[in-house]
Amino acid sequence: MYKILVADDEKYDRDAIINILKNDFNDDFDVSQAKNGREAIEITEIEKPDIIIMDIKMPGIDGLKAIAEIKKFHQNAYFIILSAYDYFDFALEAMKLNVKDYILKPFSKKELIDKIQKGIEFINIERMKRKKQIEEQEKIYNLLPVLENELSYSIIINMVDLIDYQIYMDYLNMNFNNACCIIVDIKKDNNSDNIKIKVVDFLKEFIGRKYKNIVSYRFTKEIVFFISFDDKKVFSNREIMGNLTESIISEIRKVFNISVKIGNGSIYNGIHNMYKSYREACESLEYIDSDDLKLNRYEALEKQHNADSKKIILFKEVEKYIVENLKEDIDMEKTAKRFNISSSYFSRIFKDVLGYNFSDYINMIRIKKSKELLKEGILTIKEICYEVGYSDPNYFSKVFKKYEGVTPSEYKQKLI
Repeated sequence: MYKILVADDEKYDRDAIINILKNDFNDDFDVSQAKNGREAIEITEIEKPDIIIMDIKMPGIDGLKAIAEIKKFHQNAYFIILSAYDYFDFALEAMKLNVKDYILKPFSKKELIDKIQKGIEFINIERMKRKKQIEEQEKIYNLLPVLENELSYSIIINMVDLIDYQIYMDYLNMNFNNACCIIVDIKKDNNSDNIKIKVVDFLKEFIGRKYKNIVSYRFTKEIVFFISFDDKKVFSNREIMGNLTESIISEIRKVFNISVKIGNGSIYNGIHNMYKSYREACESLEYIDSDDLKLNRYEALEKQHNADSKKIILFKEVEKYIVENLKEDIDMEKTAKRFNISSSYFSRIFKDVLGYNFSDYINMIRIKKSKELLKEGILTIKEICYEVGYSDPNYFSKVFKKYEGVTPSEYKQKLI
């Protein structure tokens, strides 16, 4: 079935063309008609005809102007121009618009049939081309996950030079500029093939909103992502990694209600440095755990990034101070002053070492403590709110849900 539009201000000519179509092409055509250029444009927007027979001289918007407008939103239409005069200027303009054929009035039945038959042949060829393009594209889409898994797994086993990795990178549009490894380890009691694939699909889309990535999960117990940040400007590598890993943990808990371990390696340039980032991610897995909200993150940093030992010692003392004064109104200025550091410098190195800003970190510790108290089952939710340093139970509930995906009462109900 083909769609055809006949646009002519003369009803006699429209009827003549439509009768020929009905008599000689049976039910091959779904025919529409327009009596001027404006109607032709409006009908084409809705019907998207395959062939458009357009009279040049029509009141208002003439045929050539209508074709130019239609070309803006319907590139694939096959245009046949009708004219009572053999105007050379019109022919030149029609060529610019890529009009396929031209008929002079009065036309013979045979001439019209021949022109339409050429249009059908052209449309069939174009349809076959598009079909092949779609089939080829589908083959590529089906092949991409295989290439992705092979490339990422070759990095994991440190044998990337045994494959033509540049071809893989080109197909996957992955350049490993400013890139790193992140490992997601689902806890054993939740780790089934079904949930693993669902988490992979979810994270692939979630991470892909901002960053190019490839993933390996078929031959590994963990889910291994290699993520390229390209040349995006970030305040520090640790900052961007801290924000991303926190988001991954939060989103997985919210969507799947499961806990995972997250390990991340340093950000490097080039595919040959990805194995190093992968090994660092493996080593950090035992430290960066969603259940303890990564409160010992600086220990992982000390091990894998060789952070300044004085900063590590300082922040162990800072954590101790925060835990001991959890019920108090803890703010950054007071804490910085206590350790004889300017608030601006304290803020910068705090996020640099721990990957979080001060207020987020305080909330994480308070929520961790509130979970412990909820598990003990001695205090009410309101009492726990005050015990961990919140003055408003409603605000406490909102913060708890932000980090845990459920309210304190819902969390407590799950413990029963």
